[in-house]
Amino acid sequence: MSVITSTTASTASTSTASAARTPRRVPLVVAASGAVVAGAAATTAFELLARAVGVDIALAFGTAPEPMPVGGFFTAVVALGLVGVVIAAVLSRFARRPRRTWTRAAWALTVVSLVPPVLVSTPGAATNVVLVLAHVVPAVVIVPLVARRLTPVNPRRADRG
Repeated sequence: MSVITSTTASTASTSTASAARTPRRVPLVVAASGAVVAGAAATTAFELLARAVGVDIALAFGTAPEPMPVGGFFTAVVALGLVGVVIAAVLSRFARRPRRTWTRAAWALTVVSLVPPVLVSTPGAATNVVLVLAHVVPAVVIVPLVARRLTPVNPRRADRG
């Protein structure tokens, strides 16, 4: 009877140790949302740096340029980044190669997003550069972090071509 007890205790301790070593996998939506917040924070830091060196961040959509509120980039990155989280979740479920598809789509959308900052009326060239970089900074943070988490839900789907 002592043999059975020690074997049971040994098995229980082995399974507990194994469970402690196995990291829990954070769901894609949670990890991608964290990446969006990190990208928004990086963009806000960039915005504050630009303002600190004297760049006037103001936009005009027809009349005189109006100053953009501090933290405006954060809000925009979070709002549009959450759309990207939904796209990543859909690609994870349905794409054959979700990592490759996400990366290509995200960078293509980033390039498209560079058009409005170039067309909008601003107080100067420095503002245009900041606006363009304010699209690139979150993409540099978010795209690779989300891509790293993307794997097909059905691994056989990735093998089909």
